[in-house]
Amino acid sequence: MGKLEIEHLIPLAKGGTDDEINLWLACRLCNAYKGIQTDAIDPLTGASVSLFNPRLQVWHEHFSWSSEGVAVMGKTACGRATVAALQLNNDLAILVRGHWVNAGWHPPQD
Repeated sequence: MGKLEIEHLIPLAKGGTDDEINLWLACRLCNAYKGIQTDAIDPLTGASVSLFNPRLQVWHEHFSWSSEGVAVMGKTACGRATVAALQLNNDLAILVRGHWVNAGWHPPQD
């Protein structure tokens, strides 16, 4: 997973700004998967929906952890589309989270 980098919630290419309200920290892999996306397809309904915005939305309303604590599960159309678009359950993420679970660091208690 590695170092975090600054993500533009609304990409500059889509009119976003460098204002703090439009910035967030993301892992390099998630940020690369996101690219310039602001919307994605909900795999359950096929509807195009906005990606999760951590500045405006609450994580646990849209996501949960699998029983093993390694996979992110989308609870809403926004959550499911974000999981799919950002490939939040890619092989590397699952592997790393598994190590975090074994070390007792994951999933977050909140």
